[in-house]
Amino acid sequence: MKYIQLTAIALVFFIKSQAQITKNNWMLGGNISFSSTNYKSANYGAGYTLTSLKVDPNIGYFFADRFAVGLKSTISRVSGVSYYSLYTIFSAGPFLRYYFLPKENRINILAEGLYQYGFEEGDQVRIPKHLFAFSTGAVAFFNSSVGIEFLLSYTNYRLTTIAGNNGILQLGLGLQVHLNNY
Repeated sequence: MKYIQLTAIALVFFIKSQAQITKNNWMLGGNISFSSTNYKSANYGAGYTLTSLKVDPNIGYFFADRFAVGLKSTISRVSGVSYYSLYTIFSAGPFLRYYFLPKENRINILAEGLYQYGFEEGDQVRIPKHLFAFSTGAVAFFNSSVGIEFLLSYTNYRLTTIAGNNGILQLGLGLQVHLNNY
């Protein structure tokens, strides 16, 4: 009996939820991701491993229904064995985000594009960088204000003092709080 009651309450809670992805509302949150890369090229030597923990806090404003613009920063801590073994990455810049399904949906699909400028710093080296990223995925709203995101992202960045580009494909988990602007 308890199981049936809890299931009924959960269904009502989720069916009634509406995300605040409408004009004049705010969103606040971010993503977190972890990666471990094992390099096997001659440049790094056999068995070189790089681990990274990345946090992407953001704030955005819905200037139209389902369409937000905002500011996102990236803070990463990377460790490995290379020309510097522990370094920090910081970048910040604007993003655009679009939700594809109607606001009434408890689960929605989103796409986001961003540009950031920042730097990589470690062992007395500081290198400026330009970063472009595109993310897509799903968000599941717990209620009208809070959603958890599951994202697939592709990032392309260029260090200004080093020739060439670098691409990263990454899975991430995010949490967004949508604030109703009364």
